[in-house]
Amino acid sequence: MTENSVLIEPSFQDAIAMIAASEELPEQLKRHWTTSLRQFAKAVDRPPEVIPARYSAVRNDLAKWHHAPSGLTPKTVMNHRSNTKSALLYLTHEKGLPQYGAPLTEEWRALMAQIRDSLVRSRISSFIRHCSANGVSPQEVDETVVDRFAEYRNRCSKPADDAFRRLLAKAWNANVDNIPDWPKRPLAVPPIKPAVEIEWEEFPQGLTKDVDKYLDGLTKVRKSRGRHIKPLRPSTIRARRAELQAAARVAVKIGVPIKKLDSLRSMLKPKVAEKILDAYWQKNGEKPKLYTIDLARRFVAIAKETKCLSERESEQLWEIWNRLNVERPEEGLTEKNLDFLRKVLTPGVWGRVVKLPFAMMEEARRQRHRPIRAAVIAQLAVAIAIEAVAPVRLENLTSIKLGANLNKPDGQIRTIGCTSRRRT
Repeated sequence: MTENSVLIEPSFQDAIAMIAASEELPEQLKRHWTTSLRQFAKAVDRPPEVIPARYSAVRNDLAKWHHAPSGLTPKTVMNHRSNTKSALLYLTHEKGLPQYGAPLTEEWRALMAQIRDSLVRSRISSFIRHCSANGVSPQEVDETVVDRFAEYRNRCSKPADDAFRRLLAKAWNANVDNIPDWPKRPLAVPPIKPAVEIEWEEFPQGLTKDVDKYLDGLTKVRKSRGRHIKPLRPSTIRARRAELQAAARVAVKIGVPIKKLDSLRSMLKPKVAEKILDAYWQKNGEKPKLYTIDLARRFVAIAKETKCLSERESEQLWEIWNRLNVERPEEGLTEKNLDFLRKVLTPGVWGRVVKLPFAMMEEARRQRHRPIRAAVIAQLAVAIAIEAVAPVRLENLTSIKLGANLNKPDGQIRTIGCTSRRRT
């Protein structure tokens, strides 16, 4: 393998080197295979050094490889898929590269042969091969070995979060009782939740009543700065309630005695509110997330709405929000959404998106003998056309009503599958 490789098995970089050095392959074929291997690494955005040169390891990513993000034609991606698969299978059959990962020692092979449950085998196979490749015997497996395996997976762009570790631990522990020769030391199963949440009913009644009173006020018309504010929707009220309940639970977790949270005022006091917001910020990382910044603004708004703080305390709470607000990211889309848009706006893709509603409407008209199916296709076509011109949230999109929110400028109404027209 390549020097300082992070893998315990040959990588794409090793495969490229082996194919390039082969004397039995034609030069043209070697060039095509190595190019396809590099293109695949580029498509999955991972260095060739961390991608296993094993077809079973990349089969799913190969199947998901779409031509649009790569800026290639569908035919080119099909050729790259075929070349990549052929190259990896050639290395397996002709050069002896392992078909299922790092080879197993006799001790591990004997244990693997006794696993009858295919699901357990699939969840534990990569861990066992990692142990075998690193000279870890079955009796030496403990939490430290699992930690090293999780770190190895993370280096190879394969997340090993608590959910993965739970499945691994459960698969390992299932064999402890079912296989006599299996090591008797079980692995710790990470809890689904780090701690049991405090029930809202356990908080002092003064706080719960204040929260109910504040939220009840949001369901009515209010006046602020000379303007009337419309009542909030039930879904928004539920979100506000969840925010305040979560903030109260965070306060208890960071050491605020639950008995002292006996009112909304006690939770919004600058010293307590600052501790809550700092805990959220610490959980967010280096930069606070929008949720944390908006929660600080919500505290200021609640204090103003309920008048539960003194003028001095309100100013201190406003200063806390102002310090957080400085960290607010610039206006615009998140990087995740921008990345998605870049893929959609790839040359050749956006044009097909714009043309799709017209093609779907033609399809709907051809389905005149199946009116329900035609109506569904036409509805989707209209939705896509609206989103392409005026992006709106899905909930707002589904609430649009014909004749109320959506009208034809020329007053013309056409029924799917019907050629008659009338003017309004």
